[in-house]
Amino acid sequence: MDTYKNLIRKRIKEKFGTIENFSKHINIPRTTINFILKNGVFASNFGMVSKILKELDIYTADDAPVVIDGQLKDFIKLYNSLDDMGKHAVNSVAQTEYRRINSGNLQDAVIAAYSGITSGKPLTEEEKTILDLVEKIKNDK
Repeated sequence: MDTYKNLIRKRIKEKFGTIENFSKHINIPRTTINFILKNGVFASNFGMVSKILKELDIYTADDAPVVIDGQLKDFIKLYNSLDDMGKHAVNSVAQTEYRRINSGNLQDAVIAAYSGITSGKPLTEEEKTILDLVEKIKNDK
């Protein structure tokens, strides 16, 4: 299933109500938009698809569509205001939730946020380095 095609259709409905309204707004023939919605973005002109995605606030991250809406912008601002410890905590929770949703269970989930609990798996070198840095920061205070 073409994720972009479905997301484009959803965003047009949310922002413009109908394909006709969107077509007039962006000045692209309705038939072109219908072609993309029928055949997918990969069967269409890259420039045209890019223009449509940009107008609908849809961006790509690692070949997956991302909608940049007000809520995500607010989250990014909040995230950017965090220190390294806060960012690590948010990333740990997000990775755990991602694993929960995609694996169907919590056995693979590892919570290693600054000496937190783990699933019993040994820490990676990167996790050990992070824990060492955190310990050094704690001792320097």
